[in-house]
Amino acid sequence: MPIRMRICLVCMSMALIIVSGPLMANSPNEDESVVNYSYAVVFGTGAYKVNDQKAFIFRVPFTYRLREASPGRHGIQLLLPTLAGFYDYDYDKIAQANTPGDAATMSFVPGVEFEYLVNERWRLKPYGQVGIGRDLKNNENALIYVGGVNSHYRIPSPGKLNFALGNMLAITGFDPDDGSSQSMGILGVGIDMLYPWGLQLFGKETSLANHLIYYLYLDNPGFEQGDDRTETVRGEIEWGLALDFRKPRKLLGMELDRVGLGFRYGDNIKGIRLVTKFPF
Repeated sequence: MPIRMRICLVCMSMALIIVSGPLMANSPNEDESVVNYSYAVVFGTGAYKVNDQKAFIFRVPFTYRLREASPGRHGIQLLLPTLAGFYDYDYDKIAQANTPGDAATMSFVPGVEFEYLVNERWRLKPYGQVGIGRDLKNNENALIYVGGVNSHYRIPSPGKLNFALGNMLAITGFDPDDGSSQSMGILGVGIDMLYPWGLQLFGKETSLANHLIYYLYLDNPGFEQGDDRTETVRGEIEWGLALDFRKPRKLLGMELDRVGLGFRYGDNIKGIRLVTKFPF
């Protein structure tokens, strides 16, 4: 990976941390895990706020492709995400955090994803993951699981603009040692737009990516507030802006289609996350 690409990724990560500063103000309770394991596994690196409680999730989406998808043969990819959760942190503390020493939770949720090319425009990606999370503050473990299917359809469009329709249906949950298990269903629908603006980065063509996604939570997941309250989230909207690479970039075992930011807003929750691909 060229050094300029690494610098670009570092700058985008720092931009995420700096922009998330307003979400990371101090909170009086430092031992509560407010963004549950399921939410963190599905949505990944970002700063999230549920009413007055804040969290920063750092997700490293390691993958290993065993076989490329082709007409008549499905593709296979191993999913190896590792996550660390920081709660009630100022953004300057996140920049200096010692992982995993300063993390409140750690988790590893491996799985496998299959890719089927239905036709030249439409592909389906069913997947399943099972792993374990550790609450470092309370010395508790939790079984974590997620399974679902993503759909991606490239919409025929004239001119330079390229559009795609994305859909997802997933079931995810966790079962901690104390027996307070929780699960939720997620239904997502989104539109993606790529504009090939002629900008070259490191000698490669890039496009401006812009997406809008709505997520509906079928089970109204709860998020602990640290004072015997639990806030529920019914739905979220995400708008994302990113720089898209014509071919995915590899970085330390991670495959990056694009680099940018996604801004999320919904019932009792808001957040900013790092975008590395259109999530369908």
